[in-house]
Amino acid sequence: MSLVEETPSPPDDRRVTAAMALAVLAGVLLLARLWYLQIAMGKELLQASERNRTRALRRIPPRGVIVDADGVVLATVRTRVVLRVSPSAVERDPALLPRTASIAGLSREVLEKEYADNHVDSYQPVVVAVDLGLEAATALEERLYELRGISLGPEPVRAYSVGAAYGHLLGYVGQCSENDLRERSAAGYQTGDICGKTGVEGGPYDQVLRGKDGLRRIEVDAEGRSRGEIATESPIPGAKLQLNIRSKLQVTAFRLLRDQLKRGRTGAVVALDPRNGAVLCLASMPSYDPREFALGIGKREWSALQADKRLPLINRAVGSATAPGSTFKIVTAVAGLATGRINPYETEYCSGIIHLGRWPKRCHRRSGHGSVVLHEAIAKSCDIYFYRVGQRLGPERIAQYARLFGFGERTQIDSASGDIAGVVPTPAWKRERGLGPWVGGDTVDYAIGQAMLAATPMQVCAAIGAIANGGTVYAPELVHSVTRYTAHGAAPPEVVAPVVRHRLNLSRDVLNTIRSSMEAVTEQGGTGRLAALPGIRVAGKTGTAQRRRKGEMVDDAWYVGYAPAEDPRIVVCVRIEEGGHGGEVAAPIARAIMGQYLGVTTTQAVTPRTAADD
Repeated sequence: MSLVEETPSPPDDRRVTAAMALAVLAGVLLLARLWYLQIAMGKELLQASERNRTRALRRIPPRGVIVDADGVVLATVRTRVVLRVSPSAVERDPALLPRTASIAGLSREVLEKEYADNHVDSYQPVVVAVDLGLEAATALEERLYELRGISLGPEPVRAYSVGAAYGHLLGYVGQCSENDLRERSAAGYQTGDICGKTGVEGGPYDQVLRGKDGLRRIEVDAEGRSRGEIATESPIPGAKLQLNIRSKLQVTAFRLLRDQLKRGRTGAVVALDPRNGAVLCLASMPSYDPREFALGIGKREWSALQADKRLPLINRAVGSATAPGSTFKIVTAVAGLATGRINPYETEYCSGIIHLGRWPKRCHRRSGHGSVVLHEAIAKSCDIYFYRVGQRLGPERIAQYARLFGFGERTQIDSASGDIAGVVPTPAWKRERGLGPWVGGDTVDYAIGQAMLAATPMQVCAAIGAIANGGTVYAPELVHSVTRYTAHGAAPPEVVAPVVRHRLNLSRDVLNTIRSSMEAVTEQGGTGRLAALPGIRVAGKTGTAQRRRKGEMVDDAWYVGYAPAEDPRIVVCVRIEEGGHGGEVAAPIARAIMGQYLGVTTTQAVTPRTAADD
């Protein structure tokens, strides 16, 4: 055993260096992690923490009020008891919905379906019943202590103050479909929300009527149960819309159409202010009652509307196009005069028939009108005269002027009313659709508003409105002004400016000739004398348009006119499907509308029509 103490070996420098490097690396990683959590992700993590501790619940704003031109309320909101259920409560207790239905005396299947359809996320309460009755609400209120996750209380729900007379005009609201949500995603709509579907409700003003969501922030425990309210932000109500509609005219038009429906006839009435395109009334028959949709229409009622062969869901004023008949002769006359193909003093002889090759084309007056000039041809609606004008113009030029008047395109009405373009045919249009070559008979029929031409009452009304106002085709405007709301109250009303679609650029001579000829229509001997008003000059045009229905030819009755002729303030178009002669059926309806608007009694006797009238 050695008594000499051994000197310990020096430490391994490499091991010390490695240990120090690991320690430094660990420190750097720790600091980097702290920097990432505190600096880089600090805001996001704080928000995540807040989300775990709090919940943001939407507060639905009341939908905007709609009033008529005189301020009469047409659509508003009313407080209804709404039943909601928390998704987290349903997840914890699957029997919650069946138990709730049993206590309230409601259908379990309906509640479960509403929950499934409207479920958004795990904490946003889901609406499962609207407009809960007093008995059901009381039963639930008494036992809320055992229905954890159920809430019920007053909420604003759409309500209509008017019925079927305003069905197509106002439209209706309903739960947003998947397509609605895609189209409105930028506006903040969510599953289960209510949105406008048709009419003014569903048009470009839907999002304006909707308002802005409010917010209610609550604190929750680890199981998502509410522990109290932290903050609240009130919703901003939807804007108030004031329409151009005159309710007295609207109701009168509806009643007159309802009288026609009793005879098995459908149709539409439109009235505009020719000075700016304001819609004074818009009625379509058959109609539907928007009040049936306010709280959600039942399946049986909805199926009945869809199955009705009279198609009550179609707005015939803008969504149904048929041949306008002799009302279109005004366009043909304008085209003839503006292009120099005719002059107002040139005569045509009407024997009651002309021949195109082997095919006869007859006038509506079989005995003929004799020698007529333009003034008489319009007043008496002579078909032979306009056959000749059509031959001089040709189909392309007729189509050119039809488009200038706004036919063949949507009217741009400010509502979701099914506005369609109709048809302005040409030889190319006919050939492309496999309908054969254009023939001479097509041209002469085109000139009198037949052939393949198709127009809506609104298109005809706007076109004749351009004659009344001196040459401007306006887009129909239902809305007069918009009053928006902010957190500080109502802003000043914003008046909707008229929208010009076309300018005719017609000479004064052409306009004066057409206007004086249209005045003659309502005078003694004219086809539209049943539209005459005592003490007021009326200008108009009748039409009796043939179309094929189920293999048979039927006559649609048309009339369009304006008054006072020297200073037009209203233009009215009436179409009664399968109504017969326009001068007999449609003209008196227009007369009643114009008379009421201008404050004229229309009960005096008028010389009855003859069988030869158009």
